[in-house]
Amino acid sequence: MTTSQVTVRTLAALTLVVGFAAAARAQPAPVTVEWALKQTPKQPGVNVSTPPAAGCRIAPVLNPDPKAGGKSMGSLLKGPDDKPVRQFVSYDDKSFNIIVYYLDGVEAYREVYMPDPKEPFQFRWVGPNGTKWGLDRNRDGVIDEWAVISPEEVSQEVAAALAANDPKRLAALVVTRENLAGLGLPAADVNQALARASGVPKRLADTAAALKLSDKARWLHVEYGIPSVRPADAFNGREDYTAYKNGTVFVEDGGKGVPFQMGELVQIGRAWKLVDGPAPGAAVQQVNAGGAEAAPVPDEIRTLVEKLNDHDKTGSGLTSPQEIAKFNAVRAGILEEINSQLKDESKKETWIKMLLDSHAAAAEGDKAGNKHLVRIDQFKKAYSAPGANAAIASYAAFRLILAENAVAMANLPPNGQLGPIQDKWRESLEEFVKAYPQSTDAPEALWRLAMAHEHSGAKDGEAKARAAFEALAKGHANTAQGLKAAGALKRYDAEGKPLELVGTVLGTTQPFNAAQPGKVVVLYYWASWSQSLPEDAKKLQSLMKEYEGKGLAVVTVSVDHDPKVAAEAAKKVGLPGTHLFAEGGLDGSALAAAYGILAPPHAFVVGRDGKIVNRKAQVQTLEDDLKKLFSDK
Repeated sequence: MTTSQVTVRTLAALTLVVGFAAAARAQPAPVTVEWALKQTPKQPGVNVSTPPAAGCRIAPVLNPDPKAGGKSMGSLLKGPDDKPVRQFVSYDDKSFNIIVYYLDGVEAYREVYMPDPKEPFQFRWVGPNGTKWGLDRNRDGVIDEWAVISPEEVSQEVAAALAANDPKRLAALVVTRENLAGLGLPAADVNQALARASGVPKRLADTAAALKLSDKARWLHVEYGIPSVRPADAFNGREDYTAYKNGTVFVEDGGKGVPFQMGELVQIGRAWKLVDGPAPGAAVQQVNAGGAEAAPVPDEIRTLVEKLNDHDKTGSGLTSPQEIAKFNAVRAGILEEINSQLKDESKKETWIKMLLDSHAAAAEGDKAGNKHLVRIDQFKKAYSAPGANAAIASYAAFRLILAENAVAMANLPPNGQLGPIQDKWRESLEEFVKAYPQSTDAPEALWRLAMAHEHSGAKDGEAKARAAFEALAKGHANTAQGLKAAGALKRYDAEGKPLELVGTVLGTTQPFNAAQPGKVVVLYYWASWSQSLPEDAKKLQSLMKEYEGKGLAVVTVSVDHDPKVAAEAAKKVGLPGTHLFAEGGLDGSALAAAYGILAPPHAFVVGRDGKIVNRKAQVQTLEDDLKKLFSDK
């Protein structure tokens, strides 16, 4: 049995013991509905339910041990539908040692905080969120090692590490001497594998530099061949050496499909570990231990995939729209050849999506009705036929909408009128969500539709936006867009209700509640790239100078991705107040999602009673709000 297998079984036993058989003790603090709902997973990208507070209730978690006498050992938050939402269990009389999060009443994620400082914190994804089980040995909130992780989830972690150029995130996936020794591999094989593993940080840096993924890069798919096995008795070991020699990961970034290679993965207990690390391009071939080839890329398209990889290497450093369009036009041509040569229809979906992405990117550098738009429309119609792949049809339909709008915006009429373009944009999105309500792009389409209506300036714009947000929050509640839609609906109904926003102070781990009882609060969402930031900062400085002594507090929320960039920007423009920050940027930040912020800047004004009085304040006219509030004192 390997070390990782022992670790997993031990941790599982410990979790069970501390969760259900500990002696009853007092809770660290009373749990309220409001407090419980503000608790969010410490790890990013976890889908959990967070219903409105109205109708929620707290129930005790009783210790099932007969010796405990039915005493409480924690609290369970139940939603309006009586389904569990959060669970908090304490067994050390100091803090909550187990926190469980639910999605639609099903356990979806668990955090375990062991009281013994020698034990790691545990973060476990379960149910609809996957299989990952991470260990945080130094207790800094970052996973140091994975006790359980599937090959698919490894590829997702690698994609995220490449997008962020984060060597620490990748390091948690790399095989160790202890892992290999646990298999009983000969010392020479262990040393050879570790020598390869030592090059993983450089491979990450080189691949990140070559791919230049943005922070919006999205994992799409991974393809592995057949795993190879070296039986334990072949090397007098304790466990078989089971490995994927390579694989191809596909991500979508800026409308373009981007492949990269995984390198070798070896199975250690219930976790898959990296031996080599990532490399640019698709994996053309793999050779397993017995010399047999396992190819995720079919034979008939290998030469074309090599051609595509070579072409992709020429794409770095392109800046002008013309250069980018030309690059993608050539790329689309190669992918057209791949599509025509690929014999197995079941393997075409990923390649066709990459093809559609390339056509869409090439179309943006051309005029209305160009050949790339025509080709996307052909795919849409072909795959809309009965029995065809509906996923490709919807993918083509959405890329066609995006590309047509981009072309229209790049070729404005002489009068510069945007009205007809914006009308068509909204109409196209409405048609898409009606035709493909359950497609993977439906949440994004609904989000963009809601944004378009809210920003339209029409009398019924907000009402139509609300309808789109409601459809998104109801039909796609567990997506990032669904969570933000729920926040947008909360924003629409915010006036007269308490401000509910707790975050972390920028550059620290210090929690801060934006609600400041007894003070008038200006809550200002911003980003370093917002053009109005310098002028807004000057106005806020002026307001603080005049009203701080009377009880004004300014709380700002950065929706940047990089906290260092945010801190530098705030310092450069002299932005006053307490600055909050959460990982994820505008699209993924929990603070942005809390009120469904569409774009910075966005401001709220909160009265002394802690209730929001203006949910869509304008920085340059804030003084009108403040004069009224302070004159009412």
